[in-house]
Amino acid sequence: MLLVAAGFVALLFAVRLTAAALGWAFSPFHYLGITADHASRAWLLASVVIVLAMLVWLVLRHGEEMLWLPGEAGGVLVPAAALARLAEEAACRHPEVVRAEVVLGVREGAPGGTVRVYGRPLADPARLAAEVEHAVRERLARVVGVAPGRLVVRPRVLTVPQLKRHLP
Repeated sequence: MLLVAAGFVALLFAVRLTAAALGWAFSPFHYLGITADHASRAWLLASVVIVLAMLVWLVLRHGEEMLWLPGEAGGVLVPAAALARLAEEAACRHPEVVRAEVVLGVREGAPGGTVRVYGRPLADPARLAAEVEHAVRERLARVVGVAPGRLVVRPRVLTVPQLKRHLP
């Protein structure tokens, strides 16, 4: 809503500047009841810029989470999504796992999150969860260099009719 309002105000300024460039005395601000003095227009434009800056900040603050991995000659920023793919690969290596979905975040310099595991029919969910958690923790610790934080493994043992929907 704010973006539409800011776009409308920017359009009003564009119309006024176009009219001034063509030598016309037209101003859309007069028809909207906005005074014609430069100070009020400057305040209007400044408020639009502030609103747009806040919108950009709101969009960017929810950007992709990154994790800094230190190295011998500096370090590298790694997206949490890349670490999630590594965790999925580690979970899918288990012989009882059909498919895995991992959602990782970064908290206090360590990855953590949820691993959703879809197991083959008749698999033991407790054993599956424990083995997958160990494998994922080991893989992430080897890559990141620190043990993962909170890692929740949620196993779901599939039935035979459900199996075809979850096969890769």
